[in-house]
Amino acid sequence: MRSLHFDRKDLMGAACAALAIGLISFLALDGWARADCRELLRFGDFASAEGDVTDPELAALEARLRAGQGSIEEAACVQQIGLPF
Repeated sequence: MRSLHFDRKDLMGAACAALAIGLISFLALDGWARADCRELLRFGDFASAEGDVTDPELAALEARLRAGQGSIEEAACVQQIGLPF
């Protein structure tokens, strides 16, 4: 039967792999959070409006965000990625 013997190279390789997986996971979660914020703040709708907003719901969101009166989630997203307009 083989004996399991790990030397220094094996441990360093495992540590590097774990670090790489952790970094990739962190970046993926951060990207996912940013995408959720873009959806919450309706970045696409503001981009397609090209200046003047004619949708009353979108205009109300813009007024709330400019006044700093958004929900807790909206305020956190504005702090993280900025205003969509």
